[in-house]
Amino acid sequence: MIEFSNEDKEEFIKAIDELIKQVDDCILRNKRTKQGKISIEGSSSQNIKQYLEFIDKKYNYSFKIAIGNSGGFLNSDSWIMFARNDLLKEGLINGKKITPTKGVYIFIAYSGYLEDNKHIVLKFGFPQGNIENSRCVAINKMENDGYLKKFDFICDLSDKDKLLKDFLKMMNYFNSFSENDFRLNKNNKIIFKNQILYGPPGTGKTYHTIDKALEILGENLENRIDKKAKFDEYVKNGQIVFTTFHQSYGYEEFIEGIKPIINKDNGNSKELDYEIKDGIFKRICNRALNKERKVDNNEIDDITINNDTPIWKISLGPNASLRDKCFKENKIYIGWNKIPENMNEEFLALGTNDKSTINNFKDEMQIGDLVCVFNSLKTIKGVGIIKSDVKYGDDKEEYRTYRDVEWISKDSEISLYELNDNKNLTLKTVYKLWRIRANDLLEKIKNEKEQIDIKTIDDNTEKKFVIIIDEINRGNVSKIFGELITLIEPSKRISKEEELKVTLPYSGEKFGVPENVYIIGTMNTADRSITSLDTALRRRFEFVEMMPDLSKLNNKFVKKDQEKVELQQLLEAINTRIEYLLDREKTIGHAFFMNIENLNDLKWVFQNKIIPLLQEYFYDDYALINAVLNNNGMIEEVVENKENDYLHSIRKLEIYNEKIIYNITSFDSKIWDNEITYQKIYKNQISDNKTKEN
Repeated sequence: MIEFSNEDKEEFIKAIDELIKQVDDCILRNKRTKQGKISIEGSSSQNIKQYLEFIDKKYNYSFKIAIGNSGGFLNSDSWIMFARNDLLKEGLINGKKITPTKGVYIFIAYSGYLEDNKHIVLKFGFPQGNIENSRCVAINKMENDGYLKKFDFICDLSDKDKLLKDFLKMMNYFNSFSENDFRLNKNNKIIFKNQILYGPPGTGKTYHTIDKALEILGENLENRIDKKAKFDEYVKNGQIVFTTFHQSYGYEEFIEGIKPIINKDNGNSKELDYEIKDGIFKRICNRALNKERKVDNNEIDDITINNDTPIWKISLGPNASLRDKCFKENKIYIGWNKIPENMNEEFLALGTNDKSTINNFKDEMQIGDLVCVFNSLKTIKGVGIIKSDVKYGDDKEEYRTYRDVEWISKDSEISLYELNDNKNLTLKTVYKLWRIRANDLLEKIKNEKEQIDIKTIDDNTEKKFVIIIDEINRGNVSKIFGELITLIEPSKRISKEEELKVTLPYSGEKFGVPENVYIIGTMNTADRSITSLDTALRRRFEFVEMMPDLSKLNNKFVKKDQEKVELQQLLEAINTRIEYLLDREKTIGHAFFMNIENLNDLKWVFQNKIIPLLQEYFYDDYALINAVLNNNGMIEEVVENKENDYLHSIRKLEIYNEKIIYNITSFDSKIWDNEITYQKIYKNQISDNKTKEN
């Protein structure tokens, strides 16, 4: 077991302090790169290396330090990564050298300094935050046992003692695995409960949600047409749902909300009413818990029961005086003599509860609903399935309004207190037990009355359900998920040891997220960096990076006459320049070029996709756009006209200088139809010749 000496502890803390100092000094100097970013010129990691030498010599750990990035400027975090020396071998997930692009490592980062939210991150790190290429016995066990989540800390700068303590815990846990546990195992793939596909535009994120969803559902299809057909089949039967987040999307659309409805029942008049309506996520969660069931009884063989089946409570006469008669005749009765049938002035004179009871019994109850017979404030004594519409008996009888019922339980006393969310039953004659699900009630009856035979026709709890959330980063995640952000964690799902449920604000229902519901999100990093996402969201999702894949364009070209435009080289050239000028999150995806068959297609993609994207990326800085396109003529330079009378007064000002004005070359220009224009993007020689000619 590793224990640092006091001297080791001091050296470790000095290294962290030095990392923070180097970054803060860069911010204080505020020297800017050409792109306006804070330069790391003048910073050094030498002192940090000296302080950490003991970790390599004493504890067999290599380390790597990064202040800023390879572009020479500060990005979202500066870090130190630590890897076991014995894992730096061919055939193991880390390979021969310590690098952030392979394997697994202990990751310490100074972060938040660009947003005035300074803190230290400590966690197990993976290339681009994606563990898929690091799969092995050790990583799978770390994930399954919850240690990847457990060892994921955010520390205050002042709490370095806690940082040190947690770091030692991680080292000792890391060391508990043998070398063989880190051999690459590509066949042992774990399907994440919550994952986000992220990357620049045009990398196929939404396209690949079909593949990911089918992978979750156990399908292994090769042909795209077959995949789409199977996907549509799952959508039709409700196992896959799709939604898109946007700025006005909220909790009410996702979980539940109060929605207005127009009541047109009263002739020409229209009354505005309100109802609680389930959102898309609540609906799929409820569907994932549903079971279609039948009671083995010939009298009700055509009636199925599921979680949407309403349950009613009924009181059968004072002190249950009517109960035996109902059990014997297979009926349920209510009183008020002829009033329920006539619905005249006498009905209007009744109290609110009495009118509600009559309306519930006559109009709201439906064939196939369940009814529970009141016994006490906590118990019932009889459960039946309604099998007829309302009927009326002898005029002389007080209890003459009835429905036919098939009893599935009689005389057995059953407690509803826990199923009813620890609430007592009330004395109102007829009302809906909205807190109780039909399947839970049937399980309760089955456990306490073994002779009942309940058949399960369709069990959704044995199926998997997928919700796809496109553009997940465009919505206000805290507002949309609300209190449910905790419930989506795998360890907090229904049936898990740490299962959590919350009471929903509008319906008052208890709600949890089932184990068999999977969430797939997509995120365009050009809109919003992964580092700026809500921390609660980042901690609960696995992130799968999808970058431009140049291999998809291998041997793909556009040919006119004898000249070829190599699409792979063209995209590589554009993205190399964008990454240098901006960052890799704003590169351009291969998907824009996948369906190009001729020069007209390429022209259309540039005019309608590539140029608008570059305008957005560079905030209409056409000089930079022109540089990305390698001065190929799509952006034309126009020297300000000295004879322009509109600038006469401006030329007299001291600030006046001759200015180069950039315009997008007219789409009617012949350059768009010339293959050399596109070759110039990746062939510097052509571009240089053009410059000389000019």
